[in-house]
Amino acid sequence: MRRLVKKFRFSGQSQKEFASAHGIKESKFHYWISKLSAPADVPADKRAPSHFLPIEIAPIGEGRTILIRCRNGVEIEIPV
Repeated sequence: MRRLVKKFRFSGQSQKEFASAHGIKESKFHYWISKLSAPADVPADKRAPSHFLPIEIAPIGEGRTILIRCRNGVEIEIPV
């Protein structure tokens, strides 16, 4: 299981393609990958993209507030 997951990560194939080529059910292979996920073992260029966006923290004047500005234009201001 570990050997195949490691081989998959460097294969450039989709999970479906790799599982099919090795005679493994796609659902079982997906389970293996989720169980063996260790981000430190996977090179940055092979990792799945993150859905988190970086945030920037900057002072916005006299008052102490946190301003969260989303890409869609929504702003959330939190007094602290």
